[in-house]
Amino acid sequence: MTLEELAKKTKEELLSLARELKIRNRSKMTKKQLIESLNTVQQQTEAKANADNEAFLKAEAKAGAATKQPPQPIYSTGLSAPETHGAERLEEIRFPLPSSYNETKITLLIRAPYWLYAYWDMSRETKEQMKKDYGDWEKAPLHLRVWEEQESGDVEPVFFDVSVHISTNNWYLNVHPNRRYTAELGYFSPSGEFIRLARSNTVITPRATVSEVIDEEWMIIEEDFRRLYRLAGDPQAGSAELAESLLKRLEQEMGSGAVSSISSPFGQPPGERHFWLVLNTELIVYGATEPNASLTLDGQPVALRPDGSFTVRLALPDGIRRLPVTARSQDGKDEITITPVVTKETY
Repeated sequence: MTLEELAKKTKEELLSLARELKIRNRSKMTKKQLIESLNTVQQQTEAKANADNEAFLKAEAKAGAATKQPPQPIYSTGLSAPETHGAERLEEIRFPLPSSYNETKITLLIRAPYWLYAYWDMSRETKEQMKKDYGDWEKAPLHLRVWEEQESGDVEPVFFDVSVHISTNNWYLNVHPNRRYTAELGYFSPSGEFIRLARSNTVITPRATVSEVIDEEWMIIEEDFRRLYRLAGDPQAGSAELAESLLKRLEQEMGSGAVSSISSPFGQPPGERHFWLVLNTELIVYGATEPNASLTLDGQPVALRPDGSFTVRLALPDGIRRLPVTARSQDGKDEITITPVVTKETY
């Protein structure tokens, strides 16, 4: 941008450019001083860009490459970029990921309560070790040995073996919820001995039952319930109105987008299928009662929030499921049971 072009701008526009270029004491400058400062910064920027281009061209010429200029800098302030004199831009160079990192390692990831995902890599030294036993490492019977133990650790761990194809480097594992798992990558020697090549990290699968943790995502703002409790003290507002207000507020939260969509798993599961689909469903049970009451769902105790509301998320398998919800008053004299019946059919 020339001096004439800068002179045509208003002082506010010049101040905006000076702010983007982080020129100090700009607010105290006159319009003439702003023009001079902006022109100086522009000349310094162009000189630096030309010096960088010249250094790059010298390096290219020294290496015997074609004379290409690097991509020109982008000026968000509206100042003109240095002249390129028709030079071409460098094309973006992409580096593909290697198929192997030459490291014998296996990693376990949790996919769902019933599924784990394992992926691994093998070094050249490991393949040479397998080659000694079978003449060709691709003929070795590769296996995953999956160790399973209860989360409490009271029961001795057990294991099961999964045969995997030598050409793959990942596998899905069908497991149980609320268990601790560790996988070993290995193969069986000609004598039948399992030779471990690598041991994975340890993971704990999530539970597939009612959670004991109340998800704070469903909590209602405390100030809203103070207003609702004040309704309970009003002679004109009874407990029925309070309960209706609580449930209405809960319904608004459930429909506000707080519940994210449940996506189906992705990636190829065990076996040789190339097209597949897995679908999971969840059920959300929510409501409210007296804050000092006790509540059970299908015989299991449910913790109440200080306002008496509650939210429970459950896995929903196929079939008919009865979910009796019982609220009992603190003195035990009153009890109410509501039993929703939920049916799920998958075709």
